[in-house]
Amino acid sequence: MPSPSRLNVLVFPCGSENALEIHQALTYSIHVNLFGASSIDDHGRHLFANYCGDLPKIDAPDFDSVFSSLLQTWRIDLVFATHDSVQEYLGQRTATLGFTLVNSDPLTTRIARRKSLTYAQLADQSWTPAIYSGLEQVDRWPVVIKPDQGQGGQGFCVARNAFEAEAALLAVSEPLLVEYLPGEEITVDCFTDYQRELIWIGPRTRERTRAGISMRCHFLKVDPKINAIATCINERLVMRGPWFFQLKKDRDGQWKLLEISCRVAGTMVAQRARGINLPLMTIHDHLQRKVSPLPQSNVRLIERRILTVIELDYTFDTIYIDLDETVIMDGKAIPATLHFLYRMHARGKRLVLITRHDVDPAQALMAACISPQLFETVIHIVDGVKKSAFIKDKDNAIFIDNHFPERLDVANTCGIPVFDVDALELFN
Repeated sequence: MPSPSRLNVLVFPCGSENALEIHQALTYSIHVNLFGASSIDDHGRHLFANYCGDLPKIDAPDFDSVFSSLLQTWRIDLVFATHDSVQEYLGQRTATLGFTLVNSDPLTTRIARRKSLTYAQLADQSWTPAIYSGLEQVDRWPVVIKPDQGQGGQGFCVARNAFEAEAALLAVSEPLLVEYLPGEEITVDCFTDYQRELIWIGPRTRERTRAGISMRCHFLKVDPKINAIATCINERLVMRGPWFFQLKKDRDGQWKLLEISCRVAGTMVAQRARGINLPLMTIHDHLQRKVSPLPQSNVRLIERRILTVIELDYTFDTIYIDLDETVIMDGKAIPATLHFLYRMHARGKRLVLITRHDVDPAQALMAACISPQLFETVIHIVDGVKKSAFIKDKDNAIFIDNHFPERLDVANTCGIPVFDVDALELFN
């Protein structure tokens, strides 16, 4: 049950990569009750214990009333928007719907959503890229065509001549014709506090990306140029909380602005990995507490991967699990198995150890620093009886064993799902 002494924090939509980062950043905070909502049934339901997956989309006529009702039902104190269009939409409605949004300034959310407005707001800066109103203005090829409201590289096209540019302009929605930037690209994560002080600037490389999300990055020093850009953006736009901008080097090796976003980035986990928990800083800043970054300078590289989870169309209350090479190996605990067992135990599942171990299983568990009390029952088989003979509750149990013949027998005899150790990480 949510604690009444904590802030009720809603993440919407809650199935994206940056929603996952907010969840991971706040899930163990003693200050927060987490809630997740989406307009489509997505990965968020595997993350958030408090979840709503059937909100209307923001362009639906009943979105405002349904969203307002959800805020009241859950008594939400603070909302994180995780998509730029949602950020802009909610930013225009905080007053009428009566809620608090992270980075809620209506004008800022509108400017940040459109590159044309962003570049116009910063047109007097040398680091703002050249924008062409038509092909006749292009003085150097290639050029870039990209959507005014795009994100994650969607709709991006490099045109080497006027013919290619004409085709791209017709294919891209609300196209912008922009200076081509061939050099290195970086993301700069920032944090502005409730007094509008810019207290964190964290540049990171974008060395390998997938669907616009950086999967590998190194941290860079904040040089005077990057610091000046961040400071200028913070002065021109009203930020509060985490935000980021992206830079790319031009033909002369000078940084130019790509875009600004006033939300948590998909790879802001990189900052948390070195001690800067930006979503948690947001919570304290919301309470008007002065926050101070404490970076760990020895963290240099971030590598990410895709997370996979499974969902069973089968309800189980009991887990039968083998010991040797399943819970322990070479006398030591298998970390992935322990992670699984403790998660299941916390959810009230009944854990039953079933083993042919040659000595007392309790001794083997304690030698591996595992409490035998983790298991409700320990079945120690000392003869050749098959494990399937000891599985009684065949309508609501699963069986885990590294040995295929044991799994095959239980599957055929008991008709319950069986898994090897490698599958345990897939359980949410």
